Amino acid sequence: MRIFINRWSWQDWSIFTLRTVWIILVIIFMYRDKANFPFWLVCIALLVCSTIPFLFVGRQYYRYFITECLVAGGFSLFLAYHLELTRLFAPILFTIAFYSRGKQHWFSLPISVILFILIAGDSVVSSLTSPLIWQSLMDALIFYGVSFSLQMGAVSINAIKQKLKLIEEQYSILEQYSSQIEKMTLLEERYRMARELHDTIGHSFTSMILGMETLIPHINSSEGKTKLQSMLKLARTGLEDIRRQVHQMDPLEENLPLDRSLLQIMEEFKTNTGVHVIFRTMGEPYPVMKQAKLTLYRCLQETLTNASRHGQASSIQVLLQYDQAQIMLQVQDNGKGSEKIQYGYGLSSMSERLAMLQGKFYIDTQKDEGTIITCMIPNQTNEGSHKIKVLIVDDQPLVRESLRLLLGEEKDFQVFIAGNGKQAIEDSQKNCPDIILMDINMPEMDGITATKIVKETWPHIRVIMITTIEDVSYAATALRIGAEGYILKSVNPKELAATIRLIYGGGTMITQDVAQQLLENQMGAKVENPYQLTERELEILRGLAEGTRNKILAQKLYLSEGTIRNYISTIYSKLQVQGRDEAVEKAKRENLIQ
Repeated sequence: MRIFINRWSWQDWSIFTLRTVWIILVIIFMYRDKANFPFWLVCIALLVCSTIPFLFVGRQYYRYFITECLVAGGFSLFLAYHLELTRLFAPILFTIAFYSRGKQHWFSLPISVILFILIAGDSVVSSLTSPLIWQSLMDALIFYGVSFSLQMGAVSINAIKQKLKLIEEQYSILEQYSSQIEKMTLLEERYRMARELHDTIGHSFTSMILGMETLIPHINSSEGKTKLQSMLKLARTGLEDIRRQVHQMDPLEENLPLDRSLLQIMEEFKTNTGVHVIFRTMGEPYPVMKQAKLTLYRCLQETLTNASRHGQASSIQVLLQYDQAQIMLQVQDNGKGSEKIQYGYGLSSMSERLAMLQGKFYIDTQKDEGTIITCMIPNQTNEGSHKIKVLIVDDQPLVRESLRLLLGEEKDFQVFIAGNGKQAIEDSQKNCPDIILMDINMPEMDGITATKIVKETWPHIRVIMITTIEDVSYAATALRIGAEGYILKSVNPKELAATIRLIYGGGTMITQDVAQQLLENQMGAKVENPYQLTERELEILRGLAEGTRNKILAQKLYLSEGTIRNYISTIYSKLQVQGRDEAVEKAKRENLIQ
């Protein structure tokens, strides 16, 4: 009963109170006129019969109407013909009129009016020409009309309240949005400056340091070597200062070890959901390449979300295991599980991310027995026994020699160099390299043209475009003609070595920034998403369609409620709508969500 009552609005409570008081007063006045019936028995029984139909208010109207006529109307009819207690149907008629809408009046009006006349007593219905029957008909129509007028007034008040609430919500959203825009503008500017420092000054310092190191064996005097060592020390200090500033300025840079990064996600998850999470690590930790770290980071986020949202788990165990051959992340929950695995966007995304790194993805689930998800990525920092032939193609001697020096320190690499695309083709025929690091802009023959010839002639040779230009059009072209990777020259040397091993083993690699831009371009070009809604915005839009409140959405997506409101405001703006209902209706009509 509490579930039904909790759904009542202020109008429902008002009508219920008016109806109850009305019934009690009618019975009191009738008892004063003729005290020949059990007052308390009739009063309690009639109140119970009048309350039962009210439990269906707010649900299906037909259930309410039938219950009202059979229970309240039937008992009132019984009292009229056995105890001569008439006019008890007036508050019931009043209630029926208040809750009838549109075409429902076509059957609710005649049925309720007929019941009203019947309950008026034998003297009324004995003759159609009796003036009492017409008086009862007039009374019934008056009661019905007054109640209908009150209904229209209540609807108008509700509409005004909804508009005021929408205005208040939009004002709050605008406040949050303006605040977020200001923060985002500052962060974007810091991010741009950090990248500029990283890609220009930082890279120049690295090249200078490597170039000076190559000069050490050619200096004979001890004084010259001492001065060069001092210059190297000064350059390294300057480079370290730049890197420190970059990490402070770049809000997207993640320098924490893998286990600490994952622990942060779990702590935030526990705070937002209250789900108990146990975290264990096994094996000796070792550095993990950034792309692998990001992949495991996203996999854990998605797995925890699925366990809470879909699995309804109360406890989750997370295991991170370091092995010389691979790194494994295993997440086990005690949720409801499933008889059949359904690969939605989240699981498919995890599988694709892992496949790019030659990783593996396993899922084991049974109904009422929870789910176990295992993600494994090969250790790309582990040197193999086989020598990998690497050809470095770059028109700048300093960069070329620096890369050769860096990669030459890896025991499993055999490094060659070439100055342009034409030399790269000649060297490919001569040495048959396993991997080519190909610059894009070079004299005589650029990297794109050379890559196309290499892939057509020697399809087994794997090509990584390495450049200072973070250009999506170059990346798209390179990937289209068969390149297996696209990375920036500013990449960390160990990351570069790990990338070479990854691609040699059959994987692919695109820098995160370029991959994000490619994804956004593809999503913007899709016909089925003409409003350029991001995946996050579509996810929030699906939540709106399900009727999920902003607070619950924030908990499910691990975002603040203010951020959710900002997303909703952006969705409204892109769809050119004014509110939630309009946005959901338009999204469903144009198949933006299922």
